[in-house]
Amino acid sequence: MIREMRRFDLAQVMMIEDASFKDGHYSKEQMLYELNENPFSTILVMTDDIEEIIGFLIYMVTFNSATIVQIATRPFNRKHGVATKLINEMVKRLTKKYGEIENVTLEVRSSNKIAHQLYLKSGFKDVTIKKKYYDNGDDAIYMMKVLL
Repeated sequence: MIREMRRFDLAQVMMIEDASFKDGHYSKEQMLYELNENPFSTILVMTDDIEEIIGFLIYMVTFNSATIVQIATRPFNRKHGVATKLINEMVKRLTKKYGEIENVTLEVRSSNKIAHQLYLKSGFKDVTIKKKYYDNGDDAIYMMKVLL
């Protein structure tokens, strides 16, 4: 099941966040800001049969565009379609709620080949390389999926 994150999901989401990102991951305070205070942000979580969170996706909507800010899957559940389902649900919600969203963008580390392939399979296209985008100097591939 995919639903919007609730406050009591924080511990499970942070466990996935911490297991997924070495550099530039969200703190609890940042995650709570996205959940409770940022009016442009939505966090979706996917749960398994026993209601444990197995993945999450954070996206923001500004004007006629959306951006995937963070997406992660519990290590045990990787390569089982969780991220793809989260992306598809986000697109469905964007078109239903906003209707006028023209595209979805994201940045992915150029070294993260698995994520890059996931985004390509999900309909995203490479737009440009952002040199030294990440704090550690890694480049980012800026990608876009056109909805309209």
